[in-house]
Amino acid sequence: MGPTRTLRLGLLGWLLLVPWLRGQEPTACAWGWVPFEEGCYGFFPRELSWRRAEAFCQRWGAGAHLASVHSAEEHRAIAALLAASRPAEDSEEEEEEEEEEDNGIWIGLHRPLGSRRWQWSDSSEVDYGSWHQQPGPRRRACAALQDTAGFLTWYSDACADRKPFVCKSSA
Repeated sequence: MGPTRTLRLGLLGWLLLVPWLRGQEPTACAWGWVPFEEGCYGFFPRELSWRRAEAFCQRWGAGAHLASVHSAEEHRAIAALLAASRPAEDSEEEEEEEEEEDNGIWIGLHRPLGSRRWQWSDSSEVDYGSWHQQPGPRRRACAALQDTAGFLTWYSDACADRKPFVCKSSA
């Protein structure tokens, strides 16, 4: 087991341990989903458009949507889940290719057609932001976590682009 794999398993273990350290009851999440505070998070490597990814998340039950992010702590937990879930790089060549093209991970932030305001797909308040740069043109109306930034910033992209995604459901 290499150092990258060990780090990823350690990060995943941290996500599972945090609620216990806080004295919180364990959260009942679907198999393969990770609990954090009062939600459950699932990463899906299948590449879908933003709308199809949102529809996929909603199939997981009432209250399930593409992930909304409301604090730096929640953002770091999602980034740790994604880092632990992504396959390890096989070579430096692949890593260089990936840096040239940031594929990103869809989250639930979007700008509805005809609106100038960003909204979460779960209708929760937009009370936290981590834009890499100000949102792009109108045609880029959906937000993705930037993988070359360790998933700690997001950027706007065309909603029709196909990307992996992270879902969130209430526990």
